[in-house]
Amino acid sequence: MRKIDSAERSAELVRQTLLLMKQHGAPMHPIDHAVWYEYARGENLDLRGAIDRHLGHHLQLDEAVTEALYRRHVVGAGHDPAMLQRVSDSASTVLGAVVETAARAGDQTAAYGSSLSRFHEGLSGHDEALPGLAEILATTRQMQGAIQDLQRRLAESRDEIGQLRDELDRVRLEAQTDTLTGLFNRRAFDQRLAACMTLAASAGLQSQAPCLLLLDIDHFKRVNDTHGHVAGDLVLRAVAGVLQATTPEHAMAARIGGEEFVLLLPALQIQAARLLAEQLRQRVQMLRTPIHPGTPAEIQVTASIGLTTLQRGETGAQFVERADQALYQSKSSGRDRITVKLG
Repeated sequence: MRKIDSAERSAELVRQTLLLMKQHGAPMHPIDHAVWYEYARGENLDLRGAIDRHLGHHLQLDEAVTEALYRRHVVGAGHDPAMLQRVSDSASTVLGAVVETAARAGDQTAAYGSSLSRFHEGLSGHDEALPGLAEILATTRQMQGAIQDLQRRLAESRDEIGQLRDELDRVRLEAQTDTLTGLFNRRAFDQRLAACMTLAASAGLQSQAPCLLLLDIDHFKRVNDTHGHVAGDLVLRAVAGVLQATTPEHAMAARIGGEEFVLLLPALQIQAARLLAEQLRQRVQMLRTPIHPGTPAEIQVTASIGLTTLQRGETGAQFVERADQALYQSKSSGRDRITVKLG
């Protein structure tokens, strides 16, 4: 595994990466960011050569080429996606610190400039023929000009770095967001589940175990086959809206498959989770989604739900598998129902 860049170098590489992406019209997508970050880093010679050869014949990298380069030269070269996320987090932290430092430096520079102005005004009322006074006044005027120029450059740098940090934050958010529904995606869920498992293990499950709820839209393929994928997307967004509105504080809603959603409930006991699941089931059942925007024809769907709670000593995979078994039981028992599986 390669060594991690220093925070300062990571911040500079992020700046170069975003400039390259803008220059070549690359979308703000995590895979594009990872490819261009490696290109800017300059040590992945195979990747640089492949990109340079492609750009020699084409104006930019399209989605398919970028995906292929990522798999072959970034992931395939032994780069851990989690490591890329840590670099991104580190760079974002550094950029934030630099913005704060630039702001403080600007304030201090402004204060020093004000002191020089008062000193200059005080000297200006005296006879400039005094030995050395004219030189002092000239030097003071030069310092005032330099201070003003420094203030301007600090403000420009602060604005530029702030924009870079905003762009980086957007890239990080896109990496964790399902673009269709706006919910978290599978990657974000896996990360949150791992953190939840670590917290539960350290607490020894002394207070309460986290709960996991899997929800699957019944007969969703039939919706797509009958009404088309546009209508299917409307249904997915509608169900995601129900999840978003129902998710309690400290919980997480995510879309982890085509028509499969998950709720991670770290602070809810199983009895309360069961009531929440029933509320979700009823709200989905009451949904009426227009087949096309502005038309009276509507689609009604139902949802099957599997619910479980973490058992002592089990892994995250076992936790998810048991929730999936509960969901399968709801499906095989007639759908539009909830199954709770505790062991």
